[in-house]
Amino acid sequence: MATFVKNTDKSGKVAWQVKIRRKGFPPRTMTFPTKVQAQEWARRIEADMDTAAHPTNNNAEHTTLGDILIRYRNEVAPTHRGAKHEIQRISQLLREPMSECTLAELTPGIIAHWRDARLRTVAPGSVLREMTILRSAIKRARNEWGIDLRECPLSRVTKPKERPHRERRVSATEEALLYEGCRKARNPYLRPAIEFALQTAMRQGEIVSLEWRNVDLERRTARLPITKNGRSRVVPLSTRAIQIIRSLPDDTERVFEGFSTYSVKHAFVRLVARVKLHDLHFHDLRHEAISRLVERGLNVMEVASVSGHQTMQMLKRYTHLRAEDVALKLG
Repeated sequence: MATFVKNTDKSGKVAWQVKIRRKGFPPRTMTFPTKVQAQEWARRIEADMDTAAHPTNNNAEHTTLGDILIRYRNEVAPTHRGAKHEIQRISQLLREPMSECTLAELTPGIIAHWRDARLRTVAPGSVLREMTILRSAIKRARNEWGIDLRECPLSRVTKPKERPHRERRVSATEEALLYEGCRKARNPYLRPAIEFALQTAMRQGEIVSLEWRNVDLERRTARLPITKNGRSRVVPLSTRAIQIIRSLPDDTERVFEGFSTYSVKHAFVRLVARVKLHDLHFHDLRHEAISRLVERGLNVMEVASVSGHQTMQMLKRYTHLRAEDVALKLG
């Protein structure tokens, strides 16, 4: 027998939870944005129970979203860069009520309801990444795992808009405060890592993973075998960047051996709090470094060779800096 419970969250959003309990069958629970959708789902499930089995003419009707997410987690995600974070996101998706839906039951409305609920607790970018995993898992199930599904329900679900790119700059005064604050830092690699980021525009993970074998001091380059976009790149090193590297112990595998991605992030957070700066993240150092390259007069192609941006569109947000320089030259 199906029971329906109306729930209202703090924002006033209404959701209907339906529970079906019948002897001889496992309990089923699902949440929907409207009572009509909950009733329709309950009728389908109870009809299946009446026949004592799910229909066998369509395996989408007896394969749940959770089933394919588990297979995707075990077989596909480990082959990706960033597998650790992807598996964590899959674990989160498996905790969602919609993971109990069969693929035949999974509608755009159910996914949209989940999307809206997630947006109340996490950033749009996080929801987009989770939607990408859902889309990839369902696509793999349709194309390679023999699931007979006419269309992916996510194709009719609107993606949330990501927040605008951060435009946080680092002033000379703030930079000096960071360096002064590093004097009290427990890790001696903190100041070199900050200054190196401002010199090279390298990402936090790229700095931490940089190995001595990939640094050529004669040619003044650092090779990054694996980057965020999956491609390798060679970063030109300024005179100051070379000086920073030469100041570090070279009897280790990594240049910044004293740091992990986790520790540099948290050391920087503590530093920012200690010197009382507002809303400054380590990744803002990359934005500042690229902005300075543009202000120094490097053209877009030269900036891209340093930053690793794959398209000019990605660097478009920095063009306003050059426009100001041109205006000054025009008089």
